[in-house]
Amino acid sequence: MKTQLLIRSLSSASVLALLTAFVAALVPAHAEVVEDSTITDPVLQVGADEFSRNLSWMSESSDGGEVRWVKVSELEGEELPEDADSAETSDSGRSSDLKRHYNHASMTGLEAGTEYAYQVGSEEDGFTSVETFTTGTPGGDSEFLVFGDPQVGSGSGEPDDATGWARTLSSGLTTAEAPRFFYSLGDQVNSAGDQDEYAQYLAPEATRTVPQATTIGNHDVGSKSYEQHFNRPNVSQDHGGDGLITSGGDYWFIDSGVLFININSNNLDTDEHAEFIDEVVAEHGDEARWKVLGFHHSIYSTATHNDDLDVKKLRKAIPPVAARNDIDLVVSGHDHIYNRTFLMDSEGQPVEGSDDGREQEKDEGQTLYLTLTSSSGSKFYDYVPGLDWEAKSVHNDVPAFTRMRVSDDALRATTYEVPSGADGQVSAQAASEQIDDVELTRAGDEDPDPGANAEADADGAEADGAGAEADAGSEGAEGGTDAGSEANAAEADTDTGSEADSDAGARADAGADGTEADSGGTEATADESAEAGAGEEAGSDGGEGDPGAEAESDAAGAESDSDSHDAGAGSTDPVGGDLPRTGGEMGLPVAIGAAAVLLGAGLVLLARRRRRACSH
Repeated sequence: MKTQLLIRSLSSASVLALLTAFVAALVPAHAEVVEDSTITDPVLQVGADEFSRNLSWMSESSDGGEVRWVKVSELEGEELPEDADSAETSDSGRSSDLKRHYNHASMTGLEAGTEYAYQVGSEEDGFTSVETFTTGTPGGDSEFLVFGDPQVGSGSGEPDDATGWARTLSSGLTTAEAPRFFYSLGDQVNSAGDQDEYAQYLAPEATRTVPQATTIGNHDVGSKSYEQHFNRPNVSQDHGGDGLITSGGDYWFIDSGVLFININSNNLDTDEHAEFIDEVVAEHGDEARWKVLGFHHSIYSTATHNDDLDVKKLRKAIPPVAARNDIDLVVSGHDHIYNRTFLMDSEGQPVEGSDDGREQEKDEGQTLYLTLTSSSGSKFYDYVPGLDWEAKSVHNDVPAFTRMRVSDDALRATTYEVPSGADGQVSAQAASEQIDDVELTRAGDEDPDPGANAEADADGAEADGAGAEADAGSEGAEGGTDAGSEANAAEADTDTGSEADSDAGARADAGADGTEADSGGTEATADESAEAGAGEEAGSDGGEGDPGAEAESDAAGAESDSDSHDAGAGSTDPVGGDLPRTGGEMGLPVAIGAAAVLLGAGLVLLARRRRRACSH
């Protein structure tokens, strides 16, 4: 009898332990508040048009906030007046690392050609220091900058890609003349959920004073952090969509008289993208003098990703859509090499008679494609010679950027390399070296302004010298520097978890969303990927292995990316507020409860057997 009472007591205790474990998992875990809290990661971004600007920032409180702004001429000393214009957050919520809150807001009704001052924050969190920016004017000549993959974090500090990114951005801003904004073509960070990498990408002051636009890369897609850090305009809810724990969405905007269309090339539902491009051009194509399409995965690269299954699918789908919408220029990254195509037709073939010259006159339906290399310099890929679409390729393993000049008559792209110099420090990069220059005009248009031609001739002469030097370096890259490229590629191929954060999450969402997310690949070749599964259209990311087993679990709040400084089971250092237990924090109480249930079940079974024995 005593034994049976003991067994019943232990069984009851086990059930109680299980209940306690689950209650403990749901009870908020105490978070220590950091005393010197501030607003972090403020980002100035393009708006839907030239008369609006979007903002994003992170805060400690969950009460949202606002953006406040005035004309610089109306500042009271260095402070905004009490009657400054303001707009409350349009979206806010818990950040993917569960440590802060993201906030989105927009400044609208801005005047052209005007310098503005702004700050973001709230009464609870305080406000950022006052920053300034200048709006452009519709029409006339203008400029913007384009950067390939910054991928901050991919070098693990050797080289320091955060410093490299800051240096290249500084060089671009020094080289260009009052650029309207800068455009980053994906893989802003290496690990989709790594907040430290985002902080490093956003560290340059220019991210608060020069608007930026971003394209989502395969290293950005596997977390909600991308959507939280970048408040993109006109995001489609029906095209290029995201998932429960991934980012996405096609979007568009107009600036500098150019219609920019951005698609999420991690999502391989090419019919969705085609529909989006068709709709945007039909509705807004007449509002712009040029049309530019941007997405991350270059379809006409001269490096190793050109043979990936996902790239092949895009290469088949994009040219007809670009042709029927008369897209003038397509810009992409992903392959960490610079190249320019011939003018391409609707079937993805070089236009008959097209050459590799500086002056490119296009007929309707013809498109020029640019692939931009790394803008930080921590990773490059091997050059693949002999591809039909190659008009100009530079593969010196040096970070670069492209300066885009816009007029009614021409769209001109001049690309510069940014050597690090002896000190490798961020400095005014007046010595950036021009490696390519191409001017796109339309057949039947009048000749460009003579003054512009004179400037072009001067720059062209500079390009000839720099281009010759670059070509010599390119030839050398096939021999001497290819060894370094192979080493970099090999290192990239064995990045283990550092690049495994994005595409697995996209794959996981593919079924739920009804879309095919880019896998970014394992490190299999195209043939090996085909053998692994013909139905997996997502393909491979070649040198950027993203094993599916390392998908991030943003919904649970535990960033599983092995390179994330904020991730890991048992993380208990949130910034501000009480947070529900998630991820690794649930492991211990649930494990205790499970063990208690097993023990209780065993004791109950033993008790029943003893009762049967006694009854007989």
